[in-house]
Amino acid sequence: MGTALAVHSARNGADTALLATDHDEAVVDVWRRGLPHPSLQQPFHHYVRCYSADDWADVLPAAGIVFVAVSSAGLPRVLSQAARIGAPGAIWVLATKGWAQDTLQTPSQVALAVLGNVPVVSLAGPALAAEILAGSPTGLLCASVDQQARRCAATALASPITAVFTTSDVAGAETAAAFKNVVAVAVGLAEGLSDRLSQSAPFAGFANARAAVFARGMLDMLALVEAQGGRAATVLGLAGAGDLYVTCGHGRNGRFGRLLGSGATVEGAIRSIGSTVEGVSNTAPALELAARTRLDLPSARVVELALTEDLTGERVTDRLRDLFLTVVSGSGPSGSPRWPAHA
Repeated sequence: MGTALAVHSARNGADTALLATDHDEAVVDVWRRGLPHPSLQQPFHHYVRCYSADDWADVLPAAGIVFVAVSSAGLPRVLSQAARIGAPGAIWVLATKGWAQDTLQTPSQVALAVLGNVPVVSLAGPALAAEILAGSPTGLLCASVDQQARRCAATALASPITAVFTTSDVAGAETAAAFKNVVAVAVGLAEGLSDRLSQSAPFAGFANARAAVFARGMLDMLALVEAQGGRAATVLGLAGAGDLYVTCGHGRNGRFGRLLGSGATVEGAIRSIGSTVEGVSNTAPALELAARTRLDLPSARVVELALTEDLTGERVTDRLRDLFLTVVSGSGPSGSPRWPAHA
């Protein structure tokens, strides 16, 4: 995502530098050799200048906007490294989605704790890195309590093929962006499980079940967002429904869930994906946040089961099928969000 945003910024006319972390040696190497990005398999050499982790000081202090696109686990370390160098006057735009494992802080909360009182914008919405890099039409959301900062970030990102919206609902945008990864794993599980069950019922379809799990996940997302002080409108927009849709169909978390449901081990599925699967690390924090407000999130519970128990055996399909019925019905503790009467 960092490469995609850098190329997008350069196409918009900004003088752009791509700062690699110490985990990105392969990216720096292919850039120096003029080759396509190692994961995205698309050219980026002619758009940006690429700097290794040891050379950030050459460009970071002069930055007007700093886009940060690293995993939630790596965010504190990367921000600490940047803070030691400094970028006076910069607006920090975070593409990270997820909660800190130990503190349950959101990306913006982590950034403010590490960087101090700086303008921070959280980036949300359905944005696959490969499509941004390829120049496909995209919709994004910039969330910040700082009106000038979110408008500045939106202006920098907007283009003839990129629509960018702004909101002050940081809690809603960050909670939806993180929890959608968990729901995408649940929907993927339903799809993978469907394939396994189809072996005994080859003419049966399971689109109904997948759609019901998707809807259940949206309801859980709404309950969690409102419990964190966010707004329902944010869940129904780009940060919630939009991002969940693309993640289920084309993102790493949806693919990870499908692999698990099809019988792969957690380790095997992660190996197959080959990059960070945020839904794995986001599930426990989501359930802990829900417990604090007496919520039950069935879509997160089924992912927790898949992550903590061996689901590779054949007999487990019956247990998963029963659990998915629980997910769809929402039956559980009294704090479980229920289907609206009109649904």
